[in-house]
Amino acid sequence: MRMTRIEELDTIDGDVFLLRPSEESAAALAAAPANEHRPSYMQDQHLRLRRAMERVGSADANWLGLCFDVQGPLDVDALHRAATAWVRRHEVMWGTFKDDPADPDGELTRHAIAPEDLTLSLTPLGSHAGDEVNQVLLKHFSDAVDPIDNFGYAIAGVSGEDRSTIFCGFDHCYGDGFSVLLAYMELSQLYATEIGDEQVEMPPVKGYMTYAQEERADAQQYGIDHPSMQFWADYAMDGAGAKDGFPMDLGIAEGERFWLVPMDYDILTAAECDRLEAIAKEESATFPSVVYAAFALAARDLAGASAYRFFNPVATRHTPETLPTMGWMINVLPIHIPVAPEATLFDVARDVRQKFRDARVCEPVPALRVMEVVQEAFGFSLEDTHRPAIVSYLDGRMIPGQEKWAQDRFHGTTGQGYDDNVNVWINRTPTELYVMCSVPQTPTAVANVDAFFTYASNLLRGALTR
Repeated sequence: MRMTRIEELDTIDGDVFLLRPSEESAAALAAAPANEHRPSYMQDQHLRLRRAMERVGSADANWLGLCFDVQGPLDVDALHRAATAWVRRHEVMWGTFKDDPADPDGELTRHAIAPEDLTLSLTPLGSHAGDEVNQVLLKHFSDAVDPIDNFGYAIAGVSGEDRSTIFCGFDHCYGDGFSVLLAYMELSQLYATEIGDEQVEMPPVKGYMTYAQEERADAQQYGIDHPSMQFWADYAMDGAGAKDGFPMDLGIAEGERFWLVPMDYDILTAAECDRLEAIAKEESATFPSVVYAAFALAARDLAGASAYRFFNPVATRHTPETLPTMGWMINVLPIHIPVAPEATLFDVARDVRQKFRDARVCEPVPALRVMEVVQEAFGFSLEDTHRPAIVSYLDGRMIPGQEKWAQDRFHGTTGQGYDDNVNVWINRTPTELYVMCSVPQTPTAVANVDAFFTYASNLLRGALTR
């Protein structure tokens, strides 16, 4: 599985079909009163960011998606049935968020309809070839994937002769990166069931908005005396005056934001990963900690940084019922990795391993709850358009269904937008270790991101020669 922008996908020629919530469903949603559900912490932050970006006439890369192939011409009716069953299965897909005109603080209210009232309309978009397919999909997905006042997702299909492709796109408030994997597994299985190729019984699933209310209620127990607050405070003090996120110059002045371009790097082959993992174990480190250490050394050697700082996502799917839930079930840990001038790759890797162990104290406390408690100390505003960059690690070898990724040409996709920082996704698959990142489109940023990951890759490969 590779993360790829829609406009860069190697798509097939064929007839294009779009599935969106029907006019009847949209009308029912428009009339639906606010319910008692509040957005989760992550949803709330995301939606406020959307509003803040709108106020300055900008937009962030606000949506996620996926595509995968199926054999033969597309059975459009089967896709319609499969997609309908899928959106009715997940509570987060049943509604939208709206501004509360009675609340001066800009609170958002949740509006939803009953799942049995949620229907999808099928719209043929004509026959297209080559880049036309990408552009048609991108246009319609960009129009559809807006969660404020309406349903913020769409599903599409491209029907070819020998094979067809199914697409799905949803605003970030409907799902996280794991939700992309989940959507692929469920949509592919439901479609296969509808065309009679297999029979799959979906496991019970917890509703995300139900989960969000429980998360919020649970978070209220965490006050200033919780150890996570001290960990976050230490992170803030350690980084006083330092820049979070990508450590090299991006050629961006304060307050500027640039169009994001995707960049990816093949870091190691599967055989090299296995060898490095064995060496890491001998050195009392772990494979991920060595990868992070290589990035920290790149920050030191190329940018003169004394520390490498980033936010690391961690999953909050801790029960069998939440594992298959569509939603944004992620917390972030603040990671500050000091890099001494004389430190070696494995010196830093051991420190990284311990830092992640120490950071576990933050896992149960939503980062936005921390900001509520210590907002003044951090100088953090939910209305701000700036967010520190993330560096995420995913071991795809552990994901059920990964053995079909290659044959199905499964890709994750991302939206378009502007930013002033670099987000990094580290992906280990059965065939390789690669990095995908979104980079502000300046000559300095593109050159320095390339130099950074090339250097880190060479460091890792150099460790294999011992």
